[in-house]
Amino acid sequence: MQRKSIDKALFFAVPAFLLALFVLRLNVEDDLKLAMTISSVGVLIGFVSYFRSRGLSKKYSIESLIEKENECVVFHFLHGYDRQPLKVNADRIYALNYSNQYLGVILDKNGRGFDFHYPHKGAVIKARLQEVLGEDGFNNVKKNV
Repeated sequence: MQRKSIDKALFFAVPAFLLALFVLRLNVEDDLKLAMTISSVGVLIGFVSYFRSRGLSKKYSIESLIEKENECVVFHFLHGYDRQPLKVNADRIYALNYSNQYLGVILDKNGRGFDFHYPHKGAVIKARLQEVLGEDGFNNVKKNV
């Protein structure tokens, strides 16, 4: 799965911009401090809203984030530098923790886990996991432990 270049740019540019506003705010007079504070809060709210928006979940469909290849389940990372997806045999999955915009995968009872942040609701993630693992495979895995 390829990350869109605009998402990469936003993911790094917005926090850098907020940091720059904070540093500039330290050196300005009182009238401008209030305006810079309000604008930085507005940018932060816009940034968080974008990553929780329906548009982002349409760009990154759950079908492209969680896939099945033969006997393996492939979990793609949404955020990160061109990280390789996690590809594991379905039998190695010990537990799944899922909620709104989150999926945790724990392997082999040893506690080794991976966290994924997906722009989807918990019910959508659960439905996709049931589809990929099958009913028996999904029922054999511990959930939300």
